[in-house]
Amino acid sequence: MFGRLQPRPHSLRHGADYAALAEAAQTFKGLLQEGARVMRGEGERAKEEKVSDFRIAMRWLIEQAENATARQRYKGLGEMNPAQLWETTMDPAVRRLLRVQIDDAIEADRVFTMLMGDEVEPRRDFIESNALRAANIDI
Repeated sequence: MFGRLQPRPHSLRHGADYAALAEAAQTFKGLLQEGARVMRGEGERAKEEKVSDFRIAMRWLIEQAENATARQRYKGLGEMNPAQLWETTMDPAVRRLLRVQIDDAIEADRVFTMLMGDEVEPRRDFIESNALRAANIDI
């Protein structure tokens, strides 16, 4: 799709994100006129690009946003330094505490074992059968 990440086309076409994008594409079709420009920022630091359609405008804006951000991934909280841990997890202004209630302990244990256990096949089967229903995931 946009940028460097290229999802597998067969899974993208059937996913929830693709449906939302397809609907938005119909809404924006023909919206831009000849000579349209997209701009990011203001003043001397502003960047501008001529665009012929909305897809090109979105691609450019996403590329600009990706170039201005950095991403880090951690396997666990212990890999973060104290400042990062405060910003992402410990600061009461940004953290969310959610109550978790387990109604069926046997089913919860089965799912946990399937997803976190040593056997690969059940985990792979679960992912393959449920992947297209996932929405808003960080790729």
